[in-house]
Amino acid sequence: MIIKDILNGVSWATRIIFLIAVIAGASALWGWFHPKVVTNTEYVNAPVEKIVTKIKRVEVPITKVITYEKPIIVEKLKLPDWLKTDADKQVIANAEIQPYEGKTSAVAILDTKSGEAQIIAKQKPLPFFEFKNEKEIGVRYGYASTGLPEADIYGRWTFARVGSLHSALYVEGNTKPEGKAMVEVSYRWR
Repeated sequence: MIIKDILNGVSWATRIIFLIAVIAGASALWGWFHPKVVTNTEYVNAPVEKIVTKIKRVEVPITKVITYEKPIIVEKLKLPDWLKTDADKQVIANAEIQPYEGKTSAVAILDTKSGEAQIIAKQKPLPFFEFKNEKEIGVRYGYASTGLPEADIYGRWTFARVGSLHSALYVEGNTKPEGKAMVEVSYRWR
């Protein structure tokens, strides 16, 4: 009722801007309460996929397991110190997974006969709708069609994706002097 009262007698452009602001706010809240688990600063336990948490785990007898030399792999990959000191924990497989806009499912497989392990991975399809939280800030410098040098500073926050359409808020200031605040919708090929 309150939203209806606010939007009563307001232009369509204002209503669209209001809708974009609501979606951007929801995206900001989503990013705040659902931070990315894997970082580029340290190794962390990767979360188990929800569907796998419902599958029963069973014991399998193993005669031997082939591992990497722990002191060397801990040093080369800069693994956590707790792994180096825990004799019960061994590194049995490693994988480097290519960047992907969506999620990648990785599964470690142990051959109980040979004792060797491997990791298989598969990219999951992107959902149709997704809140994004990609931020960008930059500086541009060059020459305008007038032949004069020009510089600007800009910022972009991509907050949502529907299919291949990405929605963002964009701000820019330059040496003319003028500024811009815009809503951006872009199509990205995969």
